[in-house]
Amino acid sequence: MRNKINKYDIALIIVIIAVNVFILVYGSFNAVEKGQKIAYVYSENKLVGEYTLTDDYKTEFSVDIGSGSYNTIHIEDGKIWIHDATCPDKVCLSQGKISNDGELIVCLPNKLLVQIKDNQETEDDIDIIVK
Repeated sequence: MRNKINKYDIALIIVIIAVNVFILVYGSFNAVEKGQKIAYVYSENKLVGEYTLTDDYKTEFSVDIGSGSYNTIHIEDGKIWIHDATCPDKVCLSQGKISNDGELIVCLPNKLLVQIKDNQETEDDIDIIVK
């Protein structure tokens, strides 16, 4: 018996490579569409805004707390951060820019929370069930 590669072996290799390339291309296009990040802005435990973080969206807005207190929030290049605040300690300004799922910016004196969540619906929410 001889160990030669015949034309059917070559055809099988080409089909396997084509299927793998198709899976890679289709998977990369599908992954880009699902992973949108949404920033939720809460003031005194009330939702005051929802903003989709994309590279082409840019805005700046203020959240008025009352009695002259406010936080100015800036969104640019898929990131969100507090640009200016009237709180006495200014810790919220030093928390920097956030853009990943689960990250938070908190301003305790002004009772402000900025939270990022991924809008992708997954079935992997439950890690383990113990009986």
